[in-house]
Amino acid sequence: MWLSRFAGYVAALAAAAVLLATALGVMAGLFPYLELINHFRWLLLTGSAVVALATFWVGRRWLFRLSMAVLVVNALLAAMPLMSQASSATRPSLRVTTFNLWIGNREPGAVVGFLRETDADVVVLQEIGSRLEQEIVPHLRDKYPHVVSCARRNCGLVLLSKLGWLDAGFSDRTRLAPPIVWARFAGAGKPYVITGLHLAYPFQPAMQVDQMDWLAERFRKASDTQILVGDFNLTPFSLKLNTLAFRANLRRHATLGASWPADRFVPVVLLDNLLASPDVRAVNVSYGAGSYGSDHYPVTFDIALD
Repeated sequence: MWLSRFAGYVAALAAAAVLLATALGVMAGLFPYLELINHFRWLLLTGSAVVALATFWVGRRWLFRLSMAVLVVNALLAAMPLMSQASSATRPSLRVTTFNLWIGNREPGAVVGFLRETDADVVVLQEIGSRLEQEIVPHLRDKYPHVVSCARRNCGLVLLSKLGWLDAGFSDRTRLAPPIVWARFAGAGKPYVITGLHLAYPFQPAMQVDQMDWLAERFRKASDTQILVGDFNLTPFSLKLNTLAFRANLRRHATLGASWPADRFVPVVLLDNLLASPDVRAVNVSYGAGSYGSDHYPVTFDIALD
């Protein structure tokens, strides 16, 4: 008897915890710090399923109904990224690699080796200061003759390209805007722009909101095909990233992978991604075999431009 009662108390506490976490995550639009909960939507979904099974086992009908309702909510929220997922294609026309090097990276040679082997058409590097720029970029000049860099500014980005561009540029980090580096290419039908970025950190959620507003306005007004790639510091399950996709009419090219943390642990969340105009279709997403001295895995996107 006491064991059954104890199991009921534990199940009730677990159900309350999952309900509270889910409710707080839904309120991330009002309180940006709560976005941290949404990054682990897969964990909440799993916990909700376990709690629903536990409440069914202990025979508490009202608790089971509540737990099932929470499970359904988390399933719907977990499926939300599917609304902005890119359509697929079979044959790529462009390969883009993004890699947050980590400013303290001590393996630049490994980075150079990885980039040569991956052979992307365009590479965007984040957290690359003057030291890493000197130790990496000159060793790739034969493969990537076109370089736009703001590594030595309050920006820390480099864009490398095999392809010549029509124009290119960068802008520094501010509280209202993330650092970006960009290049505009001719394309087969109409020009396309590849923009690399490094959004504010997850523990700067208010700054993230301002920077996402700036990005949404920038890309909402754009007429060329847009490809936005880099370290968003947001997972595909975050309200902010899904809101950006909706407001700027962009499609996300990766959902279920993981790229961070890669230096001491097994990566559990995907912070590095590519969002693009609807006429850019997804072919394949691959992750580096290691971190190459970083706390992120590099992520490579094979895409097709209609």
